Amino acid sequence: MQPFEIEVTVQPTSDLHIAGTGRGAVLIDRCIELDAEGRAYIPSTSFKGRVRAHYERLLSALGYDLKGCKPPAPQNMCNDPSNLCPVCALFGSPVQQSRVEFTHLTQPETLSPTTRIGVGVNRQLNTVEQGRLFFYEAAPKPTSHAFRGFIRGWATDQEIALLIAAMRLITHLGGQKARGLGRVSVQVTHVWIQQNGQWQSQSPDQLLQHLKQEATV
Repeated sequence: MQPFEIEVTVQPTSDLHIAGTGRGAVLIDRCIELDAEGRAYIPSTSFKGRVRAHYERLLSALGYDLKGCKPPAPQNMCNDPSNLCPVCALFGSPVQQSRVEFTHLTQPETLSPTTRIGVGVNRQLNTVEQGRLFFYEAAPKPTSHAFRGFIRGWATDQEIALLIAAMRLITHLGGQKARGLGRVSVQVTHVWIQQNGQWQSQSPDQLLQHLKQEATV
């Protein structure tokens, strides 16, 4: 296990709706996250949650023992520090601190949010619910910059490779996916691993190749 840092970019291919609780707007029911300068960003918690979900699905598909762990409800997660599933061992659980830290994903463009109208639908009758009209914001996709952030922590080469593979499975972020929002392309641009006290640049594709070779053994 060694220190590592991953640089990741998220390029939206549609507008984004990542709801936030830190701000409000007149006549808007669901606001998006904006920083102090009015720029949309992807909160670290939102991205970490999506990466964790894909990491869990990937490990399940590869046959790892997840010990019946079913986040996010704490009572359904690993609560024995001596018997953690591989997901909780890396991302943390109610009794174990996470070994990975995610930063916010930011971009330099200031784009005014658009306002959209949504309606609630009765799933049984397939009709519009009365009194369920709402307004929500969407962040226009950046025209020339992707969202950029970092993942840092302590992990094995295999865990780092699995992290990269999980991020490459992400196709959507945020809410209102049924309305065409949140489509993204996630790219791991750089990986650095500290070995023998020195930071070494690693190829994401080479790390994934090692993972494929282990999976076929």
